[in-house]
Amino acid sequence: MNATKIQKSLFAAAVCLAVFSPLSQAAELSIEVGNITELKGTVMVALYVNGETWLGKPAQGFGAPANAAKVIVKFADVPAGTYAAAIFQDINGNGKMDSNVIGIPTEPFGFSNNAMGSFGPPKFDAAKFVMADTATTIKLDLN
Repeated sequence: MNATKIQKSLFAAAVCLAVFSPLSQAAELSIEVGNITELKGTVMVALYVNGETWLGKPAQGFGAPANAAKVIVKFADVPAGTYAAAIFQDINGNGKMDSNVIGIPTEPFGFSNNAMGSFGPPKFDAAKFVMADTATTIKLDLN
């Protein structure tokens, strides 16, 4: 193989790496939810990518049975980036977080970084975390 062919091969390999490297940077995200005191219903986890969609339309969402004091919810193939998670325990199985007449949640809830707001949910910036291109675990407790 002459030098020109080697250079062309190396160039082609570099282009392939540049094009396909974002695909290889996805990793598993595990969210460990603790302080589950009522062992029934489902722990619902929503993953958000920015403040504009925060607590609106999640990028991904999964649930896991609330059958232990600690539950792990796993997201596969999460690209590296900044995210925030909102979690609640759907104790009665109605698919939504219940609240009283003034809007205070009546089911356990939590946010990544164990962030809390003053009068309402925390801002995206308080709950955000950085997902690397390696497996990541975050731990939080339900309130």
